[in-house]
Amino acid sequence: MGSKVKKGRGSQRDHPPCRDCDARCCRYLAIEIDRPRTAADYDDIRWYLLHRQVAVFIDHDGIWHLEFRSRCEALGPDNRCTIYGCRPRICRKHGEENLCEFHASPYAVYMRTVEDLERYRAARSRSRRKKKGEHPGR
Repeated sequence: MGSKVKKGRGSQRDHPPCRDCDARCCRYLAIEIDRPRTAADYDDIRWYLLHRQVAVFIDHDGIWHLEFRSRCEALGPDNRCTIYGCRPRICRKHGEENLCEFHASPYAVYMRTVEDLERYRAARSRSRRKKKGEHPGR
């Protein structure tokens, strides 16, 4: 892929500048998880975060993800794909449907530790209390 960005609708997202990037998208994988609603759900997330190289993030659309920091085995020492011609579909589609990490972070909220999760929950709780105070009867 070239480093030129095609002009027009969604151009930066449609054509990531792979030649200029250090393969940020090839250094982790993430799976979508349900947004926690109960104390038990948050306890599950706490368990995830107790593992090395694991994080939880919320993307800009409010979707929760479990992230595993793991370099792709097909990434060469020069940060180029060694199986580019037969790379998996998800790799071929990256940049067309997904946010390219070169242009913007996929993270609206990023939690790497249990303490990060606790800070997130505390801030969310404060925000809810404030809203209740501003809008009685809710």
